[in-house]
Amino acid sequence: MRANKEQIKRMKKNEFIRTAIEYVDTGVVITDPELPDNPIIYTNKGFEKLSGYSTYEVVGYNCRFLQGEDTDHEVLNQIRHAIKNKEKLKVEVKNYRKSGEPFWNELQIFPVYMESENQSYFVGVQQDVTKRRYAEDRSNHYLQQVKDLSTPIVPIDRDVSIVPLVGEIDDERLELLHHNVSKHIQKSGDQFLILDLSGVSHFTSQLHNGIYQLDQLIKLMGATLMISGIRPEFVLESVRSDLTLSSIQSFPSVKQALTTIQ
Repeated sequence: MRANKEQIKRMKKNEFIRTAIEYVDTGVVITDPELPDNPIIYTNKGFEKLSGYSTYEVVGYNCRFLQGEDTDHEVLNQIRHAIKNKEKLKVEVKNYRKSGEPFWNELQIFPVYMESENQSYFVGVQQDVTKRRYAEDRSNHYLQQVKDLSTPIVPIDRDVSIVPLVGEIDDERLELLHHNVSKHIQKSGDQFLILDLSGVSHFTSQLHNGIYQLDQLIKLMGATLMISGIRPEFVLESVRSDLTLSSIQSFPSVKQALTTIQ
């Protein structure tokens, strides 16, 4: 029986789609959920390049061979849920190449219903985003280092530490100060914390309120806050504020504060 014009047109279209998929760099995998364990029935050259596995090695197998010891189980649960409910999904998951080398895989899953076959398939589109993920990790690491340096805690003696603040102090730095100080005192058991303000560019009501809250916080932890490097403008801000810092010992310099403790 000869094919009609519509069938020939459809065959040419399918061949074009298959050729286009073969030559894209992105990995493409098609699985058949009607078969046991939802096995792979097709992969393109992009997937072979991405994973190191040839099509002949993986057809008939479930995609879980890409998983490894550091693959996030929560992400795997999201994938299983999407497949079970035939839902679209986009996740980033740590997978492993045939060589054992780990890589970050941006995986998109699409349920596709083929009306001509009265059946659904899953199309998985995979892209290696390892370089971007590592760049983000480095950026986050450097950002954390900058944050740590913005509120450094310097141990001086067994029971004493100094926090030298420098520059402009905003709400974010105050929140970080409270977090780092409470964590430090809990770990070190320091009895005294000297907050040196000599490097602060200018004093604001935000800073004043932040110091008041810090004082209340470390009192609850059994420690004592001292302030050094006080300038006249800070005293004026204290006068204008409803919150008094008169209960906090203040000193012109760190040296004088340490002398008092000793």
